[in-house]
Amino acid sequence: MVVDRSQRTCLLCQARFTGRTFICRACSDTWRDVEVPAAVRQQFYEALDRTYGDRSNTGGEWNLPLALLAELEQIPTADRAALRVLELGSGGGFLGARLWALGFHTLTLSEFTTTALDAARSRVPGATFVAADASNLPFDAGAFDLVISADVLEHIPQLDAHLAEVARVLPLGGRYFLKTPNRPLASAYYRLRDMHDAYFWHPSMVSVGELRARCNAVGLQVQMLAQPHLTGAQLEKLPGPRALRPAAARLPLQRLPASLRPHLEAVATRLR
Repeated sequence: MVVDRSQRTCLLCQARFTGRTFICRACSDTWRDVEVPAAVRQQFYEALDRTYGDRSNTGGEWNLPLALLAELEQIPTADRAALRVLELGSGGGFLGARLWALGFHTLTLSEFTTTALDAARSRVPGATFVAADASNLPFDAGAFDLVISADVLEHIPQLDAHLAEVARVLPLGGRYFLKTPNRPLASAYYRLRDMHDAYFWHPSMVSVGELRARCNAVGLQVQMLAQPHLTGAQLEKLPGPRALRPAAARLPLQRLPASLRPHLEAVATRLR
């Protein structure tokens, strides 16, 4: 999500305030350190889609998982149509449309909000659509060969339950393609920008080591992929003159160790 500092309305209580956050300080304090009910989270994300439609992942292609797409393109074209693919948190269907164009036609798109599902249906009409919470998937064991999520994992409060569910719906050798913010860098950025509500919409960020450990706990072995450069969303968030952003877009992030990249892209293979 890309939003500059401005006067805005709290997505939970509709109070007016000025800042970069999505909920006001009072709501932020109310929900800190307590379990946020699923209905409240759904209210928040649907309000976000309605309020920031042209800047959200439901309304635009801001944060492409370039390393994941490059890895998926290595799958032989003739094999793609038969692979059973599940994309979690499909947003407005932008990644789903790319998957369809690549030939992944046994494709299921899943979302938590009705706003995103409606947008995705219009963009990828040939796919199957399911409303689901990513920590409690309504699918049989081994139902998919590939599971994909881009900028979703960090939004799921029950992260370990989510990873266990992904492992369950994959067969042995099945793969989970994922993209998520790198916790140490993201947390520092949110503190510096006074984004006091980051815990609300990013409750489950991980570092490289944390991702490996939590995936290993459910039988998923992680291979990190090299992010080639900053995404559109990351470029928009950079402080300083906009004139510097074209140069920033050319930074060769693949030369950095994974621990220093702004987000993590990985493939986790089910081994047990």
